[in-house]
Amino acid sequence: MKLKYTVVVVFLILFSCSGNRDESIKGHAESKKISGGLKYAKGLRIEIADNYKIITVLNPWQGASNVEYKYLLIDKNEELPELADEYRVIRTPVEKVVCLSTTHVAFIDVLNKTGTIAGISGTDYVNNQKLRERIANKLVFDVGYDNSLNYELIASLNPDLVITYGIGGEIAGYNQRLKDLGINSVINAEYLEDDPLGKLEWIKFIAAFYGMDNFANEYFESIEKEYNELLDIAKENKSKPKILFGLPWKDVWYVPGGMSYLAKMVNDAGGEYLWKSNDSRKSLPFNIESVFVKASEAEIWLNTGTVNNKQDIIKTDERFKSFKPFNESKIFNNNLRLNQYGGNDYWETGLVQPNIVLKDMIKIFHPDLLPDHQLVYYKQID
Repeated sequence: MKLKYTVVVVFLILFSCSGNRDESIKGHAESKKISGGLKYAKGLRIEIADNYKIITVLNPWQGASNVEYKYLLIDKNEELPELADEYRVIRTPVEKVVCLSTTHVAFIDVLNKTGTIAGISGTDYVNNQKLRERIANKLVFDVGYDNSLNYELIASLNPDLVITYGIGGEIAGYNQRLKDLGINSVINAEYLEDDPLGKLEWIKFIAAFYGMDNFANEYFESIEKEYNELLDIAKENKSKPKILFGLPWKDVWYVPGGMSYLAKMVNDAGGEYLWKSNDSRKSLPFNIESVFVKASEAEIWLNTGTVNNKQDIIKTDERFKSFKPFNESKIFNNNLRLNQYGGNDYWETGLVQPNIVLKDMIKIFHPDLLPDHQLVYYKQID
């Protein structure tokens, strides 16, 4: 997962789940408890019972095991059920939120609720034009991140909810500080999903806090339909170009795992990822020499960091001149849509438009399959 353009701060709220509580849920929900209709997301459960929802976020950071965060969502005008004091209760619909990732902005914008965002980590990296205008007019504030998080500013904004991003259990102290301030927070762990539609399905998580479940379901189904249609188109071409990702950084080349989100995107678009046999979902560090050996097979080169031309690539290592994609100008970087500060829209709206990202990849791998498509997130590096 690339974090360069997404400023991350994490607050963890851990509530134990006992057998008694599970029985309590069953007693209240009885036969009315139904699934929230999740098909691809593995790190999320949504249960609907009577007049409330129970949302469970599962193992929300890399390496987490048997960790669950449970939230009870209930309309502001409804009475709390008896089991409410066993959960973090969020009154809905929320009207003011703070986001600690630009990916959260993309979800909220799909719901047409951008005006509810009062604060965000790293405002410079936001691409959404409506939000940029609100930032310029001092209606949205940069709340900082990590050790520089401005708790006083967050408290002064009086948000209904802070949407956080979990990367490890060591940041529990951040959560405690928020809790001490009486501020509700929830963890959005979409980044751990290894399926593009699984990532997108977290829109149902965000929508639940706005009471916009039906809207989110309709949006998801429309994208899912087009994505699956594109899968069928990609299958029409039996040839599969071999795909390389990335550039080295300080003598280390981070390669997406063979079970990762990017590896699946390559396969869906009709490509063959060079490390497809790897069984990791994470990016893996390799020394440059070992990658050079494997990369000699590459036919197309994607996601080359911040580079904009071949000279930028040569500055990293002169040996790249011998790469087939370099000589045949088959290098495509996912930085076509940058704002003036370097914020990359690929990591913002690309998350909620996996169908468009897939179109771009199909166009790059098999240009004849989508002759009328113009690249949206990718550009050719010459």
